[in-house]
Amino acid sequence: MANNKKRRHSRAVDLKRQMDQEKLADEKDRAKKRMNPAARALLYGDLVFLAAASILDANHLISEFVSGTLTLIGLILLIVALWLQFGRKKDGLRKGPRL
Repeated sequence: MANNKKRRHSRAVDLKRQMDQEKLADEKDRAKKRMNPAARALLYGDLVFLAAASILDANHLISEFVSGTLTLIGLILLIVALWLQFGRKKDGLRKGPRL
């Protein structure tokens, strides 16, 4: 006699599978929200650079022109860091024409 009964999964197996899927979804979500390491390093470096420039300017060790130039360089570094973090798409699905 052939046994034609289907084997049923236990509730524990279903719960374990569901927990694994939720864990995987959480890991993917965290990976999307993670900050780009290059952007983070550039932001920290820019912060230190601007703090040093501010200290030099406050103690009148550099001229107004040099202070303005250093501030402009810091602003450019900030824009580059923000572009690294938010500007480019990681999956390659850019909108608009590619040049």
